[in-house]
Amino acid sequence: MLNFGRTRALVRELTRHEIDLVLASGAHDGVFGRALRRSGYRGRIVSFEPFGGVRAGVRRAAARDAAWQVLPYALGDRDGAWTRRLDQVWEDVVAPGERVLLQVDHAPELPEVLAGAGEFGPDLALVRSGAAFA
Repeated sequence: MLNFGRTRALVRELTRHEIDLVLASGAHDGVFGRALRRSGYRGRIVSFEPFGGVRAGVRRAAARDAAWQVLPYALGDRDGAWTRRLDQVWEDVVAPGERVLLQVDHAPELPEVLAGAGEFGPDLALVRSGAAFA
């Protein structure tokens, strides 16, 4: 169950830090992105989800939202069949000047995702990990 009070607090933080792009690693069925939208976040979202069944759910959630993109891989510390390094896709997903929040759903994966950010790590304005709204 989502805690919309916490979601609204997060959206206030995004506004305070002038975040205009959320990178959601481990997007699952899009619950994080939907909660952000319901709580007033209007910036861009790029969701990363490698698994077809749950990716279909996040794609449905993003289908009518021109500012929400879904990519078919996870973020990690190396490029592979189902993973990409953030520094290898950064220029494809982040526009110049955008302020970025990186949300990594599974906290144990955070070090790998940050390692994959490489030279762009310092460009992440905010980083969150763990279940989006546990």
